[in-house]
Amino acid sequence: MTCMPNEDVEFHDAIKEVFRRYPEAQGKYALSSLALENQMKIDFSEKVGVSRVEGDRIITEFRDRKSVVRMQLCLKWNFDYTECLHWEEAPE
Repeated sequence: MTCMPNEDVEFHDAIKEVFRRYPEAQGKYALSSLALENQMKIDFSEKVGVSRVEGDRIITEFRDRKSVVRMQLCLKWNFDYTECLHWEEAPE
């Protein structure tokens, strides 16, 4: 199934142009929607997504920012790279 976003068309076109301009980035990055997080009413100033891999699944939990103390690798940044929205626990 192919589903193209019908909102923010100019924005998506600009992102496509960036990927065309930097083809080496196409396998490293993807545009991600925050629709599910918004549906869950996640307040990213208070919570952060923390993910781990279990077999063929990626498990994400939203935890209080202040409680996350292990070393982390940022997976998703906000639009201007000033705040990490989603972490992966660093390997031990």
